Amino acid sequence: MLFSPDQIARRGFLSFFPLVFAAGLFCASLFPVLGQGAVDYTGTGGRHTIQGRIYFLSGRRADAPGLKVKLESMAGGGGTLTLFTDSNGSFSFKNLTAGSYTVVIDAGDDYEAVRETVYIDDPGSSSMRGNSAVGSTPRIFTVPIYLVPKRRTETKSEVVSVALAAAPKAAAELYAKALESDRIQDHEKAVQQLKAALAIYPEFALALNELGVQYLKLGKPDKAAQELATAVKLAPDDFKTRLNYGIALLNQRKFDQAVEELAVALKKNSSIPTAHMYFGIALMSQRKLDQAQQELEAAIGSKSSEVAQAHRYLGGIYWGKREYERAADELETYLKLVPGAADAEQTRGAIRELRGKSGQRKPAKP
Repeated sequence: MLFSPDQIARRGFLSFFPLVFAAGLFCASLFPVLGQGAVDYTGTGGRHTIQGRIYFLSGRRADAPGLKVKLESMAGGGGTLTLFTDSNGSFSFKNLTAGSYTVVIDAGDDYEAVRETVYIDDPGSSSMRGNSAVGSTPRIFTVPIYLVPKRRTETKSEVVSVALAAAPKAAAELYAKALESDRIQDHEKAVQQLKAALAIYPEFALALNELGVQYLKLGKPDKAAQELATAVKLAPDDFKTRLNYGIALLNQRKFDQAVEELAVALKKNSSIPTAHMYFGIALMSQRKLDQAQQELEAAIGSKSSEVAQAHRYLGGIYWGKREYERAADELETYLKLVPGAADAEQTRGAIRELRGKSGQRKPAKP
């Protein structure tokens, strides 16, 4: 599942950066190659494409024709585009301008609804300046959709065994129980359930990835990195495993390795704003501030609370460049997205100082 905001875990802290991370956002799933499907040709007046296909958590393709897929956006004047998946469970929205989009799928009574955010970053497009995207380079963004079974007491075993067909039944059931434990924030129990699943099926890449996520939430980045390194060996092409591993390395303060791993993740999928955010933070550790600024600016285009910390770090970069007004604007946005932040009062003081510096630089009125 890539990645329903309703299932994002908003807890845990990086040991070096005072940054809430959404590690649960990248919980286990494979990332197969997607094909073309049902197509929308109206779009929002641009030249880009968002396409996808439906999968079970095991990575097995779900041949799910006729599912309604909506694309919500503020681009091209805003609104919602709607189409239905084809016989292969595929869909494709074409002719899109740059901007932030949300893919919405209601998978019926058996599976959770899915909402996946995609940001089309096209700085060279004239659409970014409020005009038509004619002349921009067409880009294709691929979004796998993973169906998560709803918890039903009477059919729990049957649903889980179908969703995790690639794993032995006992391991799949333990994995599903671990996801439920995570949902109620019992991370220690989730760890034990995932370990039990891996004892049955040691090459269970989904469980290894999720175990790394649980260790991150428990503030144990060393253990997280160990499990995720194994998961990467089993699934080297999986975007989310690579991303989680990069986050774990960042927590370990292994900044050079984190930069390398997050760069690999972004090469596999550059449409996820949080990936740009973590990459930008890692680059800051190497004092590559111009490149970090580019990544953080790419992240904030989604205008989501998931990337609130990107605004915070951008404020620091702008402050260092003496762009005081921009710095204050970013910090204010950060507080709007996370008003209950632990550093809220300190940040408000920084904003007042920056506004004062900005005012001092303005020419006096005659």
